[in-house]
Amino acid sequence: MSEVWRGLQPLRVAPGWRIDINSLYAVDPSPETIEWFYGSALVSGHRVHDGLCFDTRWEPEGDPEGAYRVDFLRLAGFGRKRRSTREPTPLGTWTTTSRTALVTALEEFMFTGNLPAGHTAPPPLPNDHDELPDVGPAG
Repeated sequence: MSEVWRGLQPLRVAPGWRIDINSLYAVDPSPETIEWFYGSALVSGHRVHDGLCFDTRWEPEGDPEGAYRVDFLRLAGFGRKRRSTREPTPLGTWTTTSRTALVTALEEFMFTGNLPAGHTAPPPLPNDHDELPDVGPAG
Protein backbone atom coordinates (compact mmCIF):
# COMPACT_ATOMS: atom_id res chain seq x y z
CA MET A 1 0.00 0.00 0.00
CA SER A 2 1.37 3.39 -0.97
CA GLU A 3 2.22 5.91 1.76
CA VAL A 4 2.05 8.95 -0.55
CA TRP A 5 -1.22 10.08 1.10
CA ARG A 6 0.76 10.89 4.26
CA GLY A 7 2.28 13.87 2.45
CA LEU A 8 -1.08 15.54 1.75
CA GLN A 9 -1.58 19.02 3.18
CA PRO A 10 -3.85 18.87 6.26
CA LEU A 11 -7.07 20.79 5.68
CA ARG A 12 -9.97 21.36 8.10
CA VAL A 13 -13.19 20.66 6.21
CA ALA A 14 -16.44 22.27 7.39
CA PRO A 15 -19.59 20.15 7.85
CA GLY A 16 -21.55 19.80 4.61
CA TRP A 17 -18.49 20.12 2.39
CA ARG A 18 -17.01 17.45 0.12
CA ILE A 19 -13.47 17.51 -1.12
CA ASP A 20 -13.70 16.32 -4.72
CA ILE A 21 -10.00 16.41 -5.64
CA ASN A 22 -7.06 16.46 -3.26
CA SER A 23 -3.59 16.59 -4.77
CA LEU A 24 -2.32 19.38 -2.51
CA TYR A 25 0.79 18.17 -0.77
CA ALA A 26 2.57 19.77 2.19
CA VAL A 27 5.51 20.88 0.07
CA ASP A 28 6.32 24.31 -1.24
CA PRO A 29 7.09 24.82 -4.92
CA SER A 30 10.73 24.87 -5.93
CA PRO A 31 12.68 23.56 -8.90
CA GLU A 32 13.11 20.29 -6.93
CA THR A 33 9.39 19.87 -6.05
CA ILE A 34 7.58 21.42 -9.03
CA GLU A 35 6.45 17.96 -10.22
CA TRP A 36 3.96 18.05 -7.30
CA PHE A 37 2.25 21.08 -8.92
CA TYR A 38 1.14 19.65 -12.25
CA GLY A 39 -2.51 18.97 -13.02
CA SER A 40 -5.66 20.95 -13.66
CA ALA A 41 -6.65 20.95 -9.98
CA LEU A 42 -4.71 20.60 -6.75
CA VAL A 43 -7.68 20.71 -4.40
CA SER A 44 -11.37 21.35 -5.06
CA GLY A 45 -14.52 21.01 -3.03
CA HIS A 46 -18.18 21.91 -2.87
CA ARG A 47 -20.85 22.48 -0.24
CA VAL A 48 -23.51 19.85 -0.79
CA HIS A 49 -26.65 21.86 0.05
CA ASP A 50 -26.03 24.98 -2.07
CA GLY A 51 -23.26 24.24 -4.59
CA LEU A 52 -20.77 26.76 -3.22
CA CYS A 53 -17.38 25.53 -4.44
CA PHE A 54 -13.70 26.23 -5.05
CA ASP A 55 -11.10 24.96 -7.51
CA THR A 56 -7.37 25.43 -6.82
CA ARG A 57 -4.52 25.02 -9.27
CA TRP A 58 -0.93 26.16 -9.76
CA GLU A 59 -0.30 28.60 -12.62
CA PRO A 60 1.61 28.49 -14.78
CA GLU A 61 1.91 24.74 -14.50
CA GLY A 62 5.49 23.61 -14.00
CA ASP A 63 6.82 27.08 -13.13
CA PRO A 64 8.32 27.33 -9.62
CA GLU A 65 7.75 31.11 -9.82
CA GLY A 66 3.99 30.65 -10.34
CA ALA A 67 1.17 31.00 -7.83
CA TYR A 68 -1.84 29.18 -6.46
CA ARG A 69 -5.03 30.33 -8.19
CA VAL A 70 -8.39 29.69 -6.58
CA ASP A 71 -11.68 30.12 -8.43
CA PHE A 72 -14.70 30.47 -6.15
CA LEU A 73 -17.99 29.45 -7.80
CA ARG A 74 -21.56 28.40 -7.21
CA LEU A 75 -22.63 25.33 -9.14
CA ALA A 76 -25.95 25.47 -10.98
CA GLY A 77 -28.96 23.59 -9.64
CA PHE A 78 -28.39 24.15 -5.91
CA GLY A 79 -29.96 26.40 -3.30
CA ARG A 80 -32.95 28.70 -3.42
CA LYS A 81 -32.31 30.22 -6.86
CA ARG A 82 -32.03 27.41 -9.36
CA ARG A 83 -30.64 28.49 -12.67
CA SER A 84 -31.74 26.99 -15.96
CA THR A 85 -28.16 26.96 -17.28
CA ARG A 86 -25.64 24.32 -16.26
CA GLU A 87 -22.80 26.87 -16.10
CA PRO A 88 -21.44 27.71 -12.64
CA THR A 89 -21.71 31.27 -11.34
CA PRO A 90 -18.25 32.78 -10.77
CA LEU A 91 -17.92 34.51 -7.39
CA GLY A 92 -14.27 35.56 -7.54
CA THR A 93 -10.66 34.56 -8.12
CA TRP A 94 -7.73 34.82 -5.73
CA THR A 95 -4.01 34.14 -6.06
CA THR A 96 -1.21 33.61 -3.56
CA THR A 97 2.27 32.15 -3.51
CA SER A 98 1.87 31.00 0.11
CA ARG A 99 0.60 27.49 0.85
CA THR A 100 -0.18 28.58 4.42
CA ALA A 101 -2.27 31.52 3.18
CA LEU A 102 -4.01 29.20 0.72
CA VAL A 103 -5.00 26.73 3.44
CA THR A 104 -6.24 29.57 5.68
CA ALA A 105 -8.33 31.06 2.85
CA LEU A 106 -9.87 27.70 1.88
CA GLU A 107 -10.73 26.83 5.49
CA GLU A 108 -12.27 30.26 6.11
CA PHE A 109 -14.30 30.00 2.91
CA MET A 110 -15.63 26.58 3.89
CA PHE A 111 -16.54 27.65 7.44
CA THR A 112 -17.83 31.20 6.77
CA GLY A 113 -18.53 31.55 3.04
CA ASN A 114 -16.27 34.63 2.98
CA LEU A 115 -14.04 35.19 -0.01
CA PRO A 116 -10.43 36.06 0.86
CA ALA A 117 -9.33 39.70 0.98
CA GLY A 118 -7.86 40.79 -2.32
CA HIS A 119 -9.98 38.49 -4.48
CA THR A 120 -10.88 39.64 -7.96
CA ALA A 121 -14.61 39.88 -8.60
CA PRO A 122 -15.92 38.42 -11.86
CA PRO A 123 -17.51 40.66 -14.47
CA PRO A 124 -21.28 41.00 -13.99
CA LEU A 125 -23.49 38.52 -15.80
CA PRO A 126 -26.46 39.64 -17.91
CA ASN A 127 -29.43 40.15 -15.55
CA ASP A 128 -26.99 39.67 -12.67
CA HIS A 129 -29.38 41.54 -10.36
CA ASP A 130 -31.74 38.54 -10.59
CA GLU A 131 -29.01 36.01 -9.81
CA LEU A 132 -27.01 37.51 -6.94
CA PRO A 133 -25.21 34.64 -5.21
CA ASP A 134 -25.60 34.29 -1.46
CA VAL A 135 -22.17 33.18 -0.25
CA GLY A 136 -22.72 33.60 3.47
CA PRO A 137 -22.60 30.82 6.03
CA ALA A 138 -25.09 27.99 5.92
CA GLY A 139 -28.28 28.86 7.79
